[in-house]
Amino acid sequence: MKKILTDFLLVWSLITRIRIPKIFTPDEFSLPSADAIIFMPLAGGVFGLLSAIPARLISPVIPPQGAAWLAAALYTVLGWSLHLDGWGDLWDGVGSGKRGDALRGVMKDARVGAFGVAGIVTAIGTRAALLGCIDPVRWLAACVISCGVGRFGSIAAIYRGEYPWREGMARDIVINFGTRQLALAAAVTCAMLPVWPSGWAAGMILSCAGGAALAVWAKKNMGGVNGDVIGASAVLGEILTMAVCAALP
Repeated sequence: MKKILTDFLLVWSLITRIRIPKIFTPDEFSLPSADAIIFMPLAGGVFGLLSAIPARLISPVIPPQGAAWLAAALYTVLGWSLHLDGWGDLWDGVGSGKRGDALRGVMKDARVGAFGVAGIVTAIGTRAALLGCIDPVRWLAACVISCGVGRFGSIAAIYRGEYPWREGMARDIVINFGTRQLALAAAVTCAMLPVWPSGWAAGMILSCAGGAALAVWAKKNMGGVNGDVIGASAVLGEILTMAVCAALP
């Protein structure tokens, strides 16, 4: 049980700036292992719920579209920026028209180019617009599903991907993530099934497809999956899942 809690908190500390009492945190922060990363969807679901509460509370007072933008802004500031960084790097890489090590070099550049800015703005705006299309009564459920199940896109990218480089933040996660971890991650994600069953099912299908597709693209164009692709897979999965929630009756 202690290891489960520690693994969850490591993932939580990675994806969000919402801090918890030090008594519950590991003595030293380290990057989550392949075994710990299975908790990413669950941690994302809890994070999505907490970040959406303020917007839901004020939704009866201001127009839903405005409250939806507040939810997107708060979610971004509190942690989504980590994945948006990878999403923006991916857009810069695609926009460069390069392949192989040159493409990876563009994506590793700490500076954000015009394509990256456009991608980040598009992601935040699309999330806000889709949430605004959903009845505010269902906002909390929609955010749990999109932020949690959508992050399974990262799980799919990690499982489908390869890491041929000798070093990098994502190296140990990608090379040690196998079928066992995939099955455990799917089991953990089932905890969110009762929140919105139809949204959960559709979100799992779309986020898996999106993450796997990005992994295939990354392998073909630069040789493997790095941290930027993993982060971008989460953003893609969340947007696709939010779109499903907006389309459901």
